[in-house]
Amino acid sequence: MNNKLNNMINEFLANTDAKDENELNKKLQDFIQKYNAGEIEYENTLLDDAYELLEKAENARSKVQAINYAKRAYDMCPACFDAIIFQVHLEDNPLKRWKLLEKGLELEKVRLEDEGYFDKDNIGHFYGIFETRPYIRGLFEKADYLIVDGKMKQARDVCKEILKLNENDNTGARYLLMAIYAYLEEENDMLKLYKKYYEKSLEMLFPLFTLYYKQGNDKKAKEYLDQINNANPNFIKFFKGTIKENKNIPEGYFSKGDSSEVLMYFREYYFLVETMPTIDYYILENSKKKK
Repeated sequence: MNNKLNNMINEFLANTDAKDENELNKKLQDFIQKYNAGEIEYENTLLDDAYELLEKAENARSKVQAINYAKRAYDMCPACFDAIIFQVHLEDNPLKRWKLLEKGLELEKVRLEDEGYFDKDNIGHFYGIFETRPYIRGLFEKADYLIVDGKMKQARDVCKEILKLNENDNTGARYLLMAIYAYLEEENDMLKLYKKYYEKSLEMLFPLFTLYYKQGNDKKAKEYLDQINNANPNFIKFFKGTIKENKNIPEGYFSKGDSSEVLMYFREYYFLVETMPTIDYYILENSKKKK
């Protein structure tokens, strides 16, 4: 959802006279249809103008032009924190990238605090609030960069902060945190996290398997290895060298239980996998044969 549409929906909700949820949904559908047809008058805010500049940055013909548009967007309206994240993605120098992101997050937190978004009623729901959503994305970027730089405990703390601010975890910080806990072999915190977000997926089960493999607890390691193979039969195919990419899944996406999930995991969580250089032998030896 873009900023303009978000503002228009908020204005619509503030002024609607719908008597119940069904009537509200009907009126909202009518509103969306009119919005798509360009039939609703609306005067841009400064933030709207900034996001329009950011859209130009995303469609720019050159990197220099893209950065220029993004800088103008943020200078025009510092509430457009997505413009900082956009610049971070384009910065090749890791030191400049880190400085830009860290300073941007610092200023954004102060701004959000000043506007009351860090009030207790909002804590835990940040991604559900349009205005605080970019801050969560920025924190996730920070965790990613910390991992790349080998600062695992700092990345762990950032992930914990994300989950505190956004318990529904729309960005998947819980999966990253599970992998970090496995890397650090922090069993108690990992089990608490698994219990809270209990799900039988590769991103939750592989760190548990890894933890017990690292600890030499074969019984539990094999137990979770069996659960992984049950959750995704393509897992063992990866180690046998017979896995096939699913061409029906768009690039950058994956489906749970599919080969795309396995390929995604070993691409995105390399920092955990590379700590176990002979894990493939253990997995092949201890995986049950599938009928």
